[in-house]
Amino acid sequence: MPSIPKQISEYILMGLTQEQVRKNRTKYGANEISSSKKKGIFQMLFGVVTEPMILLLISISIVYLLLGDRGEALLLLFSVVGIITITFYQEKKTETAISALRSLASPRTNVIRDKQIIRIEGKDVVYDDLLILNEGDRVPADCELISDRMFSCDESLLTGESVPVSKSQSNSVFCGSLVVSGEGVCRVNAVGNHTEIGKIGRKIADETVGRTLLEIEVARLVRNLFIVAASLCVILALYFGIVKSQWLHGLLSGLTLAIGLMPEELPLVLTIFFALGAFRLSTKNVLVRRSSIIETLGAATVLCSDKTGTITQNKMKVGIVVTKSETATLHPESNLSEDVKDLLQIAYCASKHPSFDPMDIAISDCLVSFHEIDDSALLSVKDFPLTPDHLTMVRVLQEKNAYQSYAKGSPEAIFDLCQFDSAESNFWTTKTNELAKAGYRVLGVAKSKSPSSNIPEERKHVDYLFYGLLAFLDPIREIVPLAVKTAYDSGIRVIMITGDYPETAKNIADQIGLKDSHLVYTGKVLASLNETELQSVIRTCNVFSRVSPEDKWRIVRMLKADGEIVAMTGDGVNDAPALRTANIGVAMGERGTDVAREAADIVLLDDSFSSILESVKIGRQIFDNLKKALGYLIGVHIPIVGITFFPIIFDWPIVVLSAIHIVFMEMVIDPTCTIVFERESQEADLMKRKPRETSEPLLDKELFINSLIQGAISLLSVVSSYWITELFLKGNSSPKVVSTATFVTLVFSNLFLILANRSLHESMWSRMRIPNPIIRFVFAGTIGVLFLAMYLPGLNAMFHFVPLNFVQFSSAILVAFIGVLFYDMTKVLVSKLLRG
Repeated sequence: MPSIPKQISEYILMGLTQEQVRKNRTKYGANEISSSKKKGIFQMLFGVVTEPMILLLISISIVYLLLGDRGEALLLLFSVVGIITITFYQEKKTETAISALRSLASPRTNVIRDKQIIRIEGKDVVYDDLLILNEGDRVPADCELISDRMFSCDESLLTGESVPVSKSQSNSVFCGSLVVSGEGVCRVNAVGNHTEIGKIGRKIADETVGRTLLEIEVARLVRNLFIVAASLCVILALYFGIVKSQWLHGLLSGLTLAIGLMPEELPLVLTIFFALGAFRLSTKNVLVRRSSIIETLGAATVLCSDKTGTITQNKMKVGIVVTKSETATLHPESNLSEDVKDLLQIAYCASKHPSFDPMDIAISDCLVSFHEIDDSALLSVKDFPLTPDHLTMVRVLQEKNAYQSYAKGSPEAIFDLCQFDSAESNFWTTKTNELAKAGYRVLGVAKSKSPSSNIPEERKHVDYLFYGLLAFLDPIREIVPLAVKTAYDSGIRVIMITGDYPETAKNIADQIGLKDSHLVYTGKVLASLNETELQSVIRTCNVFSRVSPEDKWRIVRMLKADGEIVAMTGDGVNDAPALRTANIGVAMGERGTDVAREAADIVLLDDSFSSILESVKIGRQIFDNLKKALGYLIGVHIPIVGITFFPIIFDWPIVVLSAIHIVFMEMVIDPTCTIVFERESQEADLMKRKPRETSEPLLDKELFINSLIQGAISLLSVVSSYWITELFLKGNSSPKVVSTATFVTLVFSNLFLILANRSLHESMWSRMRIPNPIIRFVFAGTIGVLFLAMYLPGLNAMFHFVPLNFVQFSSAILVAFIGVLFYDMTKVLVSKLLRG
């Protein structure tokens, strides 16, 4: 059992008994904040299976079963199992990473129970418990301070302010705060979901997570393709019924045509793109909780950021030293004068070491960085701590046989300690105000004029000499200004939302290069505005200060209502409601709270502000490459459907493709080829464009026309290969030579179309100067599989292929190449016409 400090011994009888602990836990609940419940296996399975594209695959499998094609149905069902497996793996990996982050929580704390001081986990604290809090303790629940000795705590995770807050008797101390100085006895008055953090958690739970832009777009695309497929199905069925009186055959042919037109590969392609995109981001210390959110990042128009810990380091630093002879701005390469060294040494001696106070840490770090550290400060014989009546910290150090007093604190209190006359007071007050207006936190520093032979009884029993001022700042992260410039180049507006003071916010906004940084609105001013005025302010103001969590939440909601796609970054509990409300919530992983991480879609594991811009870049790249992949998939579907049904409709001598060929092309060859587009390098102007409009469809006019053209030309190539082989190259060979040569043309047409679709606006020749290592593997793998299907006994029988001679094989490839070459020239012309 820990020893009982004298100052808290009077409270030892006021603690709860074990019986009271049990009753309070039953009545008020455990001290745990409800987070989103983990999905069970069946719940996760239901969520995946009810995805529209998965339902489509299952439906198509059922149709194949009804048609009697069990092999094709099983192939499709195997693809469904593959997609579900990939999704399960991705979600499980993400949940594991989040659980690892969450394990940093639940601090241990001292409580008084059964007349003893015991140390327990924070989650075991109950309502009405008596807590003993000391420097370095994390407060486990909301409580009231009933006894204190110079008690102050860091509430930055709640309020966004990096400066510690002094507390006195009867003040509230909030869950999640860090005690930076002093000690206190507190009575718990709220636990779990009833704490301030818990209330924010409930607000998060009330916010529903909407579908991403791409999910909405894909649902719309599938619906439109279904309408087209259903219409063609009816037309084909009527044709066979009316013209040939073959109603049943017409119905089956119509259903098969509809199946051929539907994009079975699309769910697999989307899964591959997002899974690989999430993996690529994870290598850059970005954890994606919902992989589909990556694409929405590419459309972000506004980036709202918290200041403390996100833009700044949440670590105080000595920025300026003002002595009687000079004003020195400190940089790593600065040469310190003797006066500046003396002032820093005196401030160090007046500080407690080790300390949780950020000012003390900043002074110590400053001296270490300039190799001027002095351990004499550890020999204190008496301390006069900071009090509400005396806003100074005085430490008495023994130096040889005498005692020297060192003081630091509020400039006004230090001026009083040094007994300034009016002229001195006015001069240094002006200096102090200039620094404060520039966003600095200012301390005065003094030292006793001469050593005394006795230890002083009071801090004012010594004559002090004033040495100067220390100005502290919470420095910005070095990468932020460049990241802000990149955001502006990309057409993204950056807004800073903070709980700090207006002058501090304005100063930070200037440093990072925010536009209109002089225009700052406080939460109090925002509360006085009506809806119209508030909307006008939000459209023009980029800096908001002294705002509450409710204000942040309102700002994000109004930006969304104005049609903006909002990404919100933050690390504190106060950011969580806005993180959940935003289109994309981005939490900090290193110092972020569990509540913020639970609310976010993306977690930056290294807390780097620039990582959000990397995510935007990858989001845009994924959307670009998805368009290329979609154009390619639509283009290659057209020859597959055409060469399947032309022989049937027009009574050609040989049927080219059977069901196994279609499934093989659509579920193996095409998705494999699509991986090439996932690895395609970004276009040169990717981060110079404005964010795409939310109304811009995935399948826009230019892409749709190009897809139809490439599909038509590819179909023409395949039909040409069919008749060239049938009329000139078949000779006395088996009729299967025609279908084999036609299939070779179809496969090579697909391969060459990959090269043509690498860019929507450049020719494939100009794009070849940009390497894509996957292309060679895809070409080699596809051609290898094709050779095996033609020349390996048994396998060629399953595919109904026969070996081709050199002339037949070369002719099939040449026809495919000429067709794609013609399309590539057409694509560039169409692009120029539509864009110009």
